Amino acid sequence: MKTILRYDSKIQLVLIILFVLTLFATIFSDENFIITILLIEFFLIAAVQYSLNVIKFFSKTYLKTDSRKVYMFLSTYVVAGFLILIIFKPLHVDGLKDLFEMMAVTWMTLSPVLIFQSLFISCSDSKIMKSPL
Repeated sequence: MKTILRYDSKIQLVLIILFVLTLFATIFSDENFIITILLIEFFLIAAVQYSLNVIKFFSKTYLKTDSRKVYMFLSTYVVAGFLILIIFKPLHVDGLKDLFEMMAVTWMTLSPVLIFQSLFISCSDSKIMKSPL
């Protein structure tokens, strides 16, 4: 686990670059499988970043900076909301449908911000870990 945490900023950067390259491939291609790959990469980035940040948040090794606290709050809002959407989707309640549509708009707005905030946090962590105390 320590090895993954040591290289987490590089792992995240590779995933983000792969996502951007796939996004460009999607723009220039009419193939549907590329869109599927893009969605898989997006959720892979989200899962990796959220998992790494949860581990770091509860670790005594890493500082609980304001940036990390904000990231944890916002990303947990997105993850919990998405899971609640999946659970309650079969119920077809009108009020819930409107609520989840509004939440989806915030998720689309927050996702790119959270991706880069997580990368920034990881880069900061790696600089702090490398610096002598």
